Amino acid sequence: MANSIDGWETIAKASELPSRSMKHVEYKGKEIAIINLDGKYYAINDRCGHMNAPLSKGEIRNVQGKDIVTCPLHFSTFDIVTGKKLSEPVMSPPMDMAALPKPLQDAFAHAAQIMAFVKTYDMETFEAKRDGEDIKLKINS
Repeated sequence: MANSIDGWETIAKASELPSRSMKHVEYKGKEIAIINLDGKYYAINDRCGHMNAPLSKGEIRNVQGKDIVTCPLHFSTFDIVTGKKLSEPVMSPPMDMAALPKPLQDAFAHAAQIMAFVKTYDMETFEAKRDGEDIKLKINS
């Protein structure tokens, strides 16, 4: 990819992003999720602001008129347009812990205590647009 004069760089083809889908790209050392919301394109940091999971593997939903992306690992949610964190991770155990051996229960309890101190941060957003069949991205370095 050659740098363009106006600062916009082609990073994908429109055919690679059906409506309401995401695509992972790497550009200038950043991992970015390009998102197509019904023909309007957005770009957000692809690494969750909680535990670094790839948001592009998560889910796009519309909640009360707001388009959000849900992290596939701990289910934190972020506003696709602004990158703002909307909800914290869901940290409840996926199963009944009573069925596990006591040392494993203790290990999970210890991990939960540590995880309680992990902060979730807002996501960086970038300018994205469609230009013909090209999806272009602009990152102010």
